[in-house]
Parts: sequence; C-alpha cells; structure tokens
Amino acid sequence: MTLGITVGASTILLILFALVFVSKPDSSIRSLPYEFISSNPLSSDGNSEEEVLNRWLADYSRSVIPKPCHSHNDYWRPYPLFSALVAGCTGVEADIWLSDDGTDLLVGHDRGALSANKTLTTMYLDPLIKILDAENPESRWANHTPYDQPRGAFKTDPNATLVLLIDVKSDPRDTWPLLVKQLEPLRRKQFLTRYEHIQVGPGLETKQSRWPAAVTVVGTGNLDRPTFYDYENRSYPDFYAYHDTFIDAPLEVLPVENTFWRYEGNDPDYRGAITSSSRMWDVDETYMTSTSFKQAIGSVRTGFSGAQLARLRQQIKTARLSGLRTRYWDIPDWPIGYREYIWQVLVEEGVDLLNVDDLEGATRRGWVEGYIKDVIWMAVVSTYIFGCGFAMLVMWRRYLRRQWMQRIADANNAELVGHMGAA
Repeated sequence: MTLGITVGASTILLILFALVFVSKPDSSIRSLPYEFISSNPLSSDGNSEEEVLNRWLADYSRSVIPKPCHSHNDYWRPYPLFSALVAGCTGVEADIWLSDDGTDLLVGHDRGALSANKTLTTMYLDPLIKILDAENPESRWANHTPYDQPRGAFKTDPNATLVLLIDVKSDPRDTWPLLVKQLEPLRRKQFLTRYEHIQVGPGLETKQSRWPAAVTVVGTGNLDRPTFYDYENRSYPDFYAYHDTFIDAPLEVLPVENTFWRYEGNDPDYRGAITSSSRMWDVDETYMTSTSFKQAIGSVRTGFSGAQLARLRQQIKTARLSGLRTRYWDIPDWPIGYREYIWQVLVEEGVDLLNVDDLEGATRRGWVEGYIKDVIWMAVVSTYIFGCGFAMLVMWRRYLRRQWMQRIADANNAELVGHMGAA
C-alpha cells in the first residue's frame, strides 16, 4: 500500500512539473524586440545631453517609426524625452511644480524629487527647440507663413505631432501662466499646435481653426477650466482669438458631457447621420481625453465582460465623434501577460495613445494574444492540483483507516488466541 501511495505521489509531482516548467503559458514566452532600432539604444550611462541630441539627429530620427504610445512619468527615463523618442512614442509626460521663488517650473513626481537643475526648459523645451531647429533650418523656415506646418521630430513621419502632456502639480493659477510664457521660443517659430482664426481678406476668415504643428501641449492634473480658459487674461491677450495649449478632458464622463443625436426621420439620405450635439469639451480647446483604467473599466483578470467592453467602446466612440484622442492611465503592469492583454484590447478597440511605463515592452512585436487561454490554463492546473491534493487526502485517510482496522483486527485475534489457550 505504501508503495502505491509513493508511486502515485511521484506521478502527480511529475505531471505538475511538466505543466509548470514544460507546458508554459503564452505569456511566459519572451517576445523578440520589435523596431527598437539598435542593440545599443539610448539607455546606457555616460552620454552628455549634447551627445544624446547628436545621436538622435544623426541616427535614430532617420529610422524610428512613430507609434501611438505615451511615455508615462517620462522624467524618470535614463534620458527624458529622448528615451521616449527612440522608442517611437508620440507622447511624453512631465509633472511640473512652481519653484519657491515663482520664477521657474521644476519637473518631478513630488516635492521631494525637485531640483533646481531639473526644469521644464532644460529637460524638454530646449531639447525640443534644438531638434525642431535642425528639422526646420532657417534657410527653409525663416519665411514661413501662418498656413505652413513645420516638420516634426521624426524624419520617417515629419507630420507626426509630439504630445507634451503637462501634469500641473502646484497651484495652476500661478503655474499655468508661467508655462504659457515659457513656450514663447516654440511659439515664435510656429512649432506649437494652435487655435487661431486667420484673416484671409477684409472680413474673411479661414474655416480652419486648429492648426497642427510639431508639438501639441496639453494640460492636465490640477489644471482647472477657469485657469485654462484664461478668464483674467493672464496667459494670452485673447484666449478665444489665439491659444497654443489645450486641456485634457475626463474620459469617464465624456459620454454624459458630450452627447450626439442622430436623425431618426424617414429621409433615407440622412438616416443615421448626426444632426445635432451638445459638447462641453470641444476640439477648439480640448485635444485629448483621459481616465483611470481601474476606475473607468475595472479588473479584467478573467477577460473583459460584455458590460466592460460596451463601456470602453462607448467612451472611445464619444471621443472619436468629439474629435478627441483617447488615453487610459493606471493600467495594471503585472503580471506582464495581463498587462499586454489589456494593451492588445485597447489598441484593437481604437485607443489613440497607449499609456506605458515599459517603453521596450510596448514597442516590440508579439504582445500576448493568448492571455485568456492562460487564464483557462491556470484554472485547469489549479483545479488539477486541488483534485490531486483532495485525492491524496482521501487515499491517506483510507490508508490510515485500514491500518487502524488492521490493528483492531490483530488485537482481537490476539485476544481470541489468548482465550483459546487459556481454555
């Protein structure tokens, strides 16, 4: 009996070993790097800012293909801005704080991380100006007109804009006007996406109001609507005539705050067409719309439910009808297979900017496509382990019971033999 239990336990352990270490789920198989351009990307130490800039202009900008990814907390990268550009990300994020003397904007996740030499100008604005000056030399750009669009940071797609997402951490009433002021070197060269009605003749204006450019500045965080709309004219002489900054709308409530009505009459030419709308967030002032994935959608560890997919699609659809770009932040980053499953669904459903911390993971080939299979695999293995454990427990109890019964029988036999001997 003991031999049988030993053989059975050994068999179970061998099967578990095969399941765990041989039949690995898809999510544990590493994907090959995809379009990461070089075996020695801008992630090693020892390069000066000038060397990094020169490497970008001479090498990477010619081969990097821009991708719809957003570098979350970009200032933590080995090379802020450039690490994201090498990965092809078309969005970077900087958290800004007003300095104690109120004269500069510092970049950092919290006040304890702030430093006088880590400013928005030195980390982002000056490098962007150098990149864009190289792409738009004076010989070609000095006589630009209001209708011209400058070349962007990526040579492979010069019309691609780079979203500079500014997360305002300090009081926006003093922080935001200073930001607008510090954008002047980019503004002067028309490198900023802007809202502007251009007069083409006496009493005539162009129909176009938002003019794309190499950099699109979007405010979020503590930035409130009254400060952004500049009711006190602290940022712009006339916000409604010209502004080159935009605001981030709350995606979770966008389907409520931006509503659209379709034609329901009998004319087949208009059936299904949108005939009217009510918009709290308009493209003239708003560029993108974001929300926390965990709060807006919730946990999807066992896959997106029908209700979650419907909510996701409604938010994306409303944003698309509103002309806004979508972004979900607060996406789970572990396990990796779970994270990449969410990425895959978001991209398939049409999210415009993928909020990422792992740049290389986001820009490689072979995101996990079998996460649901992995969930089923884990459920089967867990059930198998539970079943094996339960079976072993039952077998052990039976073994103990038989041993106990055998001892009782032996004792009874011994007692019977004793009585017979006495007789």
